[in-house]
Amino acid sequence: MSEFWRTQISHVESDEILVRGYPVDQLTERCSFGEVVYLLLTGELPSGKQGKLMEAILVACCDHGLASPSVDAVRFVASSGVPLQSAVAAGVSAIGEWHGGAIEPCAQMLYQAVSQQRSATELFTKMRSAGKRLPGFGHRTHTRDPRAVVLLKLADAWGLRGPHTAFAGELEESSEHVLGRRLNMNVDGAIAALMCDMDIDPALGKAFFIIGRAPGYVAHAHEQTTRERPFKAPDPSEITYTGPPKRTVPERRVSPDND
Repeated sequence: MSEFWRTQISHVESDEILVRGYPVDQLTERCSFGEVVYLLLTGELPSGKQGKLMEAILVACCDHGLASPSVDAVRFVASSGVPLQSAVAAGVSAIGEWHGGAIEPCAQMLYQAVSQQRSATELFTKMRSAGKRLPGFGHRTHTRDPRAVVLLKLADAWGLRGPHTAFAGELEESSEHVLGRRLNMNVDGAIAALMCDMDIDPALGKAFFIIGRAPGYVAHAHEQTTRERPFKAPDPSEITYTGPPKRTVPERRVSPDND
């Protein structure tokens, strides 16, 4: 038998579905969604409250209004009359480096800093001198991101704050010395710190927004389709043309048919 397809994640045969070795009917009866997401991402069921924290993170990611580029993408695509899944897929595709993409580099930064026992002030100063932004810190709307605040509070209550979250807090403190003002963790930074403390691979940073934001995308796509006008597009008055002025195509000496 060919072994072209290999997986450690799931196995399906007649009347049985295994997810990481556990029967899915038992997972359905005994586990929360957050616990199963943790299982899928790490390979093991949580030993403590990691599943509850995972679920809280997903709730915190569920929606952030029409100002989010990915929600705009959902609305534009849904207004064209496509199926629900196409509009949702547009939103997922819009999660990128500048929108929903700060979790991974922040987690990588925290992992390296903690493993190398770096000084928060030294790291912040070095990044500042290199003209680099600190991923996961600061927000264009929130001075104190309420999502980060509640996630850190829950992590405290459930005993899930570890060295990476502590280092992220030190970066907040050092911002006052380096910048002269406090730069707080946003939701990306809080998720990055907590996923590191839960030993989740930093490469899975975008997964939290993909999984958590999907219900919001569904709601926006449905609302756009059922309550708003179709063909959502900018008004011509909102579009500024920056190309060359009207010009004439030069006459060709040779007919296109003879080229």
